[in-house]
Amino acid sequence: MSTKDLYTIEEARELLGGISRNSIYALLRDGRLGSVPIGRRRFISAAAIEAFIITATTTDPPEARGPIPRKRAVQMRLSLKAPIVRLPRRQVSEG
Repeated sequence: MSTKDLYTIEEARELLGGISRNSIYALLRDGRLGSVPIGRRRFISAAAIEAFIITATTTDPPEARGPIPRKRAVQMRLSLKAPIVRLPRRQVSEG
Protein backbone atom coordinates (compact mmCIF):
# COMPACT_ATOMS: atom_id res chain seq x y z
CA MET A 1 0.00 0.00 0.00
CA SER A 2 1.66 3.18 1.20
CA THR A 3 4.17 4.24 3.83
CA LYS A 4 1.45 5.68 6.05
CA ASP A 5 0.19 3.58 8.97
CA LEU A 6 -3.08 5.41 9.69
CA TYR A 7 -5.55 7.11 7.39
CA THR A 8 -8.39 9.51 8.09
CA ILE A 9 -11.90 8.44 7.11
CA GLU A 10 -11.69 10.63 4.00
CA GLU A 11 -8.32 9.17 2.97
CA ALA A 12 -9.58 5.62 3.54
CA ARG A 13 -12.64 6.37 1.39
CA GLU A 14 -10.36 7.39 -1.47
CA LEU A 15 -8.14 4.32 -1.02
CA LEU A 16 -11.25 2.14 -1.24
CA GLY A 17 -12.21 3.50 -4.64
CA GLY A 18 -13.93 6.69 -3.52
CA ILE A 19 -16.78 4.93 -1.71
CA SER A 20 -19.36 7.14 -0.04
CA ARG A 21 -19.17 8.37 3.52
CA ASN A 22 -22.25 6.30 4.39
CA SER A 23 -20.64 3.18 2.92
CA ILE A 24 -17.45 3.48 4.96
CA TYR A 25 -19.38 4.10 8.18
CA ALA A 26 -21.56 1.06 7.40
CA LEU A 27 -18.39 -1.04 7.02
CA LEU A 28 -17.14 0.28 10.37
CA ARG A 29 -20.49 -0.41 12.10
CA ASP A 30 -20.67 -3.94 10.68
CA GLY A 31 -17.12 -4.68 11.82
CA ARG A 32 -16.00 -5.47 8.28
CA LEU A 33 -13.45 -2.65 8.44
CA GLY A 34 -11.39 -2.16 11.58
CA SER A 35 -10.54 1.24 13.00
CA VAL A 36 -8.28 2.90 15.54
CA PRO A 37 -9.93 5.42 17.89
CA ILE A 38 -7.61 8.17 19.11
CA GLY A 39 -9.35 10.68 21.33
CA ARG A 40 -12.54 11.72 19.59
CA ARG A 41 -11.23 10.79 16.14
CA ARG A 42 -11.22 7.49 14.31
CA PHE A 43 -8.54 6.33 11.90
CA ILE A 44 -8.28 3.36 9.58
CA SER A 45 -4.99 1.46 9.62
CA ALA A 46 -3.25 0.42 6.41
CA ALA A 47 -3.42 -3.17 7.70
CA ALA A 48 -7.22 -2.92 8.17
CA ILE A 49 -7.66 -1.57 4.64
CA GLU A 50 -5.48 -4.34 3.23
CA ALA A 51 -7.32 -7.02 5.25
CA PHE A 52 -10.69 -5.68 4.09
CA ILE A 53 -9.60 -5.76 0.47
CA ILE A 54 -8.31 -9.32 0.82
CA THR A 55 -11.47 -10.62 2.52
CA ALA A 56 -13.83 -8.72 0.21
CA THR A 57 -12.13 -9.87 -2.98
CA THR A 58 -14.15 -12.40 -4.95
CA THR A 59 -14.08 -14.12 -8.29
CA ASP A 60 -17.85 -14.57 -8.38
CA PRO A 61 -19.63 -12.68 -11.16
CA PRO A 62 -21.95 -9.83 -10.13
CA GLU A 63 -25.47 -10.99 -9.38
CA ALA A 64 -28.04 -10.24 -12.02
CA ARG A 65 -30.57 -7.71 -10.82
CA GLY A 66 -34.27 -8.21 -11.23
CA PRO A 67 -36.47 -5.82 -13.14
CA ILE A 68 -35.92 -2.16 -12.40
CA PRO A 69 -38.48 -0.97 -9.85
CA ARG A 70 -40.93 1.66 -10.97
CA LYS A 71 -39.92 5.17 -10.21
CA ARG A 72 -41.91 7.17 -7.70
CA ALA A 73 -43.07 9.54 -10.44
CA VAL A 74 -44.72 6.65 -12.29
CA GLN A 75 -46.41 5.52 -9.09
CA MET A 76 -47.64 9.06 -8.50
CA ARG A 77 -49.00 9.27 -12.04
CA LEU A 78 -50.85 6.00 -11.54
CA SER A 79 -52.33 7.24 -8.27
CA LEU A 80 -53.63 10.35 -10.04
CA LYS A 81 -55.81 8.09 -12.21
CA ALA A 82 -57.74 6.99 -9.13
CA PRO A 83 -61.24 8.46 -8.89
CA ILE A 84 -61.47 11.76 -7.08
CA VAL A 85 -63.82 11.68 -4.13
CA ARG A 86 -65.39 15.03 -3.35
CA LEU A 87 -66.48 15.61 0.21
CA PRO A 88 -69.52 17.77 0.96
CA ARG A 89 -68.75 21.30 2.10
CA ARG A 90 -69.13 22.03 5.76
CA GLN A 91 -71.98 24.24 6.72
CA VAL A 92 -70.97 27.03 9.06
CA SER A 93 -73.70 27.88 11.52
CA GLU A 94 -74.14 31.47 12.50
CA GLY A 95 -74.93 32.04 16.05
